[in-house]
Amino acid sequence: MRVSRKDFLKGMLAATALPFVGLAHAQQKESILVGATVPITGPLSLTGKQYYNSLMMAEEDINKAGGIGGRNLKIVFEDTQASNGTAVNAYVKLAQETKPSFFFLSSYSTQNLAVAPEVKKSQIPAMYAGGADVVAEGGNEWMFRIRPADSVSAAGMVQCALQVLNTKKPGILYIQNDFGQGGAQTAAKAFEAAGVPVAGMEAYGQNDKDFSAQLLSLRGKGADVILIFNYPQDGALVLRQAKMLGFKIPLVSSSAALVPAALQLLSPSDLEGVWGVVDAFMDPSAGGTMKDFVERYKAKFGTEPDPYGLAYYDGAMLMAEGMRKVGTDAKALREWLAGVKKWQGIGHVYDYDAKGNGVFDLAVVKAKAGTKTLEFVRAVKTN
Repeated sequence: MRVSRKDFLKGMLAATALPFVGLAHAQQKESILVGATVPITGPLSLTGKQYYNSLMMAEEDINKAGGIGGRNLKIVFEDTQASNGTAVNAYVKLAQETKPSFFFLSSYSTQNLAVAPEVKKSQIPAMYAGGADVVAEGGNEWMFRIRPADSVSAAGMVQCALQVLNTKKPGILYIQNDFGQGGAQTAAKAFEAAGVPVAGMEAYGQNDKDFSAQLLSLRGKGADVILIFNYPQDGALVLRQAKMLGFKIPLVSSSAALVPAALQLLSPSDLEGVWGVVDAFMDPSAGGTMKDFVERYKAKFGTEPDPYGLAYYDGAMLMAEGMRKVGTDAKALREWLAGVKKWQGIGHVYDYDAKGNGVFDLAVVKAKAGTKTLEFVRAVKTN
């Protein structure tokens, strides 16, 4: 049977295409899979979208630089929303179905605590940004923190109140959960150690919208500075209500109320008399890698990056370096991370202790008068 030239060419193309199809499938199978359980939807997504964006950017940068030993990195996401149960289900689903070599977890400590037993069971290294000290105190050797612990942040807020604002009678307002309560207690102990009496401590629920009773109570007790341990949305509401109540008392907020997503909920006047202790001061005028990250992030996603997202980007780069040096074996990678000392990221120098804490520096900031532009006041370093 005679074969036409047209049919011959079609057969040749099909035959030569098969190896390329096989190669494509092989390359896809060879990608190094990383799981990420972050709050992409719901109220916690104000910061969760930053983690998502930053990890996507890190994946792209790592692959553009040749990947890990010539293999591409692929981050697979699952949404934790605002539920501890959803966070656990998201982790288990990725661990069982995707079988990643590494995990990035939520920055919300209640979710970290809920997921921690599953992390220990799976024995896959994980990075998280939740600040509650109790997470690290659990002794889970597979979990590594990529931002300051609450005790570090609380110590920074106390330093700001004592050394910048010269408080003699501080008050403390906190969200009633592991994060808020842990930070508030640490701050109270630090003030006591400094010989400065705390005027009072007030708490509020995660879903509360009215904080006037707590604010007025602290003012009535004679507080000359109020420290606030908050999440983004509630933190913005607290600052707005303090301004509506005519507060002239300086307020020292934890970092969440001053991330870009929270600042969108505030006016410049709401920030008068407000000081913040943030994970990192993200100033592109600093030049170098900070300028590069801030400008590329803004161009790519159309919004300003925040220190939480930067922590995940740094964490991905640290993970990639570990994989390049020791491979993807879980135990070898865990041991490498545990030994990291003075690793220079964009936002911090990472220096891991025996409990998996890696960040011990912060920045005090204040909004420039009449604006929402944050200005650097001083660095804070804790032991």
